[in-house]
Amino acid sequence: MTTTTLLLIAIAVIMMVAVPMVVMMKDFLPPMIERSANIDKLENRIYVLHSEAHDLQDRVNRLIANRNRQSSDLHRVESDIRKMEKAMNELADQPPLYVHEVGDPQAGLQKFTVNLVLERASAKARTSGDRVPVNPIWRQTNVAEVWAHNFEEAKQLVETAFPFKLGYTKNFVVKASESERVAERARKAVAEAATAGEPAEP
Repeated sequence: MTTTTLLLIAIAVIMMVAVPMVVMMKDFLPPMIERSANIDKLENRIYVLHSEAHDLQDRVNRLIANRNRQSSDLHRVESDIRKMEKAMNELADQPPLYVHEVGDPQAGLQKFTVNLVLERASAKARTSGDRVPVNPIWRQTNVAEVWAHNFEEAKQLVETAFPFKLGYTKNFVVKASESERVAERARKAVAEAATAGEPAEP
C-alpha cells in the first residue's frame, strides 16, 4: 500500500469516528454549557448572600450595642431615681423650717443668718404650764435672713423685727465679714491698751 492510500484510510477512519463524536457533542455540550452557566449564577448568588450575611451581622452588632447602652442608661436613671426618693424621704422626715426675711436683698448688702426662738413657745414654757397662745410656727425651727451693710446694722434690724422684750432670743449663725472681725479685734486692742494706760498702736 502506498502512503497515499494509508493516508486516505486514516482520514476515512477519523471521519467515521468524528461523525459520532460530533453527534454526541451536539447532544451533551449544551447541557454542559448550561450547567457551567448555572454554576456562575450560583457563585454570584453565594457572594450576594455572603455580603447580606455580613450586613445582617453588622446590624445585629449595632442593635446589641444600642441595647447595652440603653440598659446602662436605664440602670443609671433607676439609680438616680432611688437617690432622689431617698433624699425626698429624708426631707420629709425633717421638721419644717420657717425662714423670715428682714431687709431687702440688694447689691452691696450682706446676708446674715440668725436662729430665732420665741421663749413662750418653747418646750420649757409649755412644760412649766404657760398657756399663752402663740403661732404654731414658733414651735418649729425658725431662722431670719437679714440683709444689711454690716454686722451692727444687721443686729439692729433683727432686734427691731424680733425684740427681746417680746420674748425672742436671737443667735447669729453667720458672723461679720473678715474685715469687720479684724476691725473689731483692733478696737478691742485699742480699748485694752487705753485701759492699761499704754499708748495705742495705730
